[in-house]
Amino acid sequence: MAARPPLYPALSLHKSVVYPREIATLRLEAAANRSALFSLDIPDGVVALVFYPQAPSSAAPAPAPVPVAVEARVLSHVAGGRDLEEVTVQGLRRMRLVDLIEHGERPEGEPLAYPFDRAQLEPLDPEDLTQEHVALRAQLLGLYEQLTRLSPSFPKERLSPLRVYQDQPEYMLDLLCQAVKLDRSQALLMMREERALARMEHALAWMRGEQERAEVAAEVERRTKLDMEESRKEYYLRQQLKTIRKELGEDDHSADEADRYGALLDALSLDDDSTQEVRRELERLRHIQPSSSEFQVIKTFLDRFFALPWGKETEERIDLPRVRAALEEEHFGLDPVKERVLEFLAVRKLNPAHKGPILCFAGPPGVGKTSLGKAIAEAIGRKFFRISVGGVHDEAEIRGHRRTYVGAMPGKILNALARAGTRNPLLMLDEIDKLGSDHRGDPAAALLEVLDPEQNASFTDHYFNVPFDLSRVMFVVTANYLHDIPKPLLDRLEILTIEGYTETEKVNIARGHLLPKITQDHGLAEAPPAFEEEALRGLIRGWTREAGVRGLQRALQKVCRKVARERVEEGRAAPPVDLAEVARYLGPAKFEREEGIGERVVGAANGLAWTASGGEVLVIEALKMKGHGKLVITGKLGEVMKESVQAAYSFIRASAARLGVEQEVFESCDLHVHFPAGAVPKDGPSAGVAVTLALASLLSGRPARSDVAMTGEVTLRGKVLAVGGVKDKALAAHRAGIAHVALPAPNLKDLDELPDEVRESVTFHPLTHVDELLSLALVGAAPPPASPAEGVSP
Repeated sequence: MAARPPLYPALSLHKSVVYPREIATLRLEAAANRSALFSLDIPDGVVALVFYPQAPSSAAPAPAPVPVAVEARVLSHVAGGRDLEEVTVQGLRRMRLVDLIEHGERPEGEPLAYPFDRAQLEPLDPEDLTQEHVALRAQLLGLYEQLTRLSPSFPKERLSPLRVYQDQPEYMLDLLCQAVKLDRSQALLMMREERALARMEHALAWMRGEQERAEVAAEVERRTKLDMEESRKEYYLRQQLKTIRKELGEDDHSADEADRYGALLDALSLDDDSTQEVRRELERLRHIQPSSSEFQVIKTFLDRFFALPWGKETEERIDLPRVRAALEEEHFGLDPVKERVLEFLAVRKLNPAHKGPILCFAGPPGVGKTSLGKAIAEAIGRKFFRISVGGVHDEAEIRGHRRTYVGAMPGKILNALARAGTRNPLLMLDEIDKLGSDHRGDPAAALLEVLDPEQNASFTDHYFNVPFDLSRVMFVVTANYLHDIPKPLLDRLEILTIEGYTETEKVNIARGHLLPKITQDHGLAEAPPAFEEEALRGLIRGWTREAGVRGLQRALQKVCRKVARERVEEGRAAPPVDLAEVARYLGPAKFEREEGIGERVVGAANGLAWTASGGEVLVIEALKMKGHGKLVITGKLGEVMKESVQAAYSFIRASAARLGVEQEVFESCDLHVHFPAGAVPKDGPSAGVAVTLALASLLSGRPARSDVAMTGEVTLRGKVLAVGGVKDKALAAHRAGIAHVALPAPNLKDLDELPDEVRESVTFHPLTHVDELLSLALVGAAPPPASPAEGVSP
């Protein structure tokens, strides 16, 4: 009976290939590989190196190993870090892979499963040297010698060892694979073949392909050298032709262009440095042939230079009653912002040389920041140009590229001035909070000079390399998030916050601003559809959820498109648009009204959150269950919010006696705090008081009032600290029909700008300590401690 081939500890390799007699260092990360390593005696342990064509994937079945493995000796190993071992092995010989027993498998007859793979190997069949071997060997060596002269990938010093072992085809082929550094797919193809003759045929086919590629590369290099010689010859002949034309007195196009630009330069009143820089380029243009690529580069520079508005200005007309009327016509509400704009313009009228602050309109999308800037420009007679800087990562997009680079261009600032055609336009830098930075520089740092009235009088664009006066430009910037603007840049801006609109304000905007424009654009101005007020309110509640009116505008446009189609197809006027007609045109409502936690709920609270699209009511849920005193927090939260939950939990635990909660509950139960809408990232400390109330309600068994919402940061001592976004949060509570809002006492001053309808319908409760919130929002007296499996009641 034949003996069973021996079993070797196996190392599974998905990225590398090791040949016989080769010494290689491997990085082992898989647990099974490391377990196999630890089962050996080093430096004499022998393993099987099993090769796989690709790494395993959960989306595809596991690939089969290559049927030929390599027996190898482990020379040494070093711990490379957590879950990583670096091992040095020496290949011994190629062997046939008979069977592979994966880790965790227990073959029949074995007492236990091993934590590593094991490979059953047997020697390859011996192969005699034939005339065919000799012929292929001679072709391989001759082809390798040719390739050493064509490609550096074939080292010449490896030719001698190949000739030394030419009578051992197997080892000669292994040396060849090591010398050339095959890619892994080709190396596995050479590894999986058992017969040396087949391996030699594969190697010969691959080397012939390499020879063809090397010959093509050599031919390309030869032609490139010839083209360079032709270019030098052409330059020499053109210089001779230039001299001959000069002797004959013929016209010189380069000189004509230089004279034309020189006349434009003389008409400008530039400083000496700028004039000298331009004249230097003119002299270069005068002595370069028009067919030269450098001629076009200089000509493009001069065209762009003279396109700049040197000395060109539009007359500014600051008529405050006219400006006020224009702002009122274009924008509903926004009274504080309009007042500040009028103050800014009044100072400019009294002192045109005044270097005032840079105005920054900050607020959610769709509240009218960009259109407000355009209305200001039209009211005072300035040209308006908007520059979107969102996503700009390269400083050169602000300062321009140096002309040494191919395809260099001016920066966005001077390019905007050239397109505006005046040096005193109103430039709006839109989405300044979306600026980025990388290895190419920081655009925000370049904007420091642009937006600083003390520095921008001599702003230098790298493309032009001459100073340009930006002090006459009126800059206005917009942003959604102030905390994303770098501090040095934010320090140069005066922030004018534009908050979200209430439902009533949106109805007024729709009637007075959106619908007249939309009906005009859709050809319905003569007989516009009549929207009932309840229809507009229903549309705002059910088909939009935003702080601004951009979504409302799109919904109204969709309704008007359908009305226009019905009028054209059926020839009838549209009936009055009520809520049912809105649903017919727009389909089912997309959003449900924010209802909060509902009545008589234990272990939940209405929090208030701020997002880029305004405020939202955020329901916070808490649950307790048998366990070991763990606190589980879910909802895709940031580190600050997680720490806020931990602080609220610590306060509740310290106040357990006052709440009628036994201390054993914290040791025998796990508490789970969840923030719904788990796919939406959340962060910030302002949910602290809401989490405290939810935990207090859960552990005391007392329901939380459903008509109370809250915001505020809580400390370990229970103090309530001020937070941001209070106005937007109050508007969100009003939209949800919540009658009471608890907020930090220092934030009461933020309520002054709330619309009257919000202040009349919502009662605000200032908090200095969280006990005040518990007295306000918890219903009933504290009951005896509850069983450890209670949670959010339905």
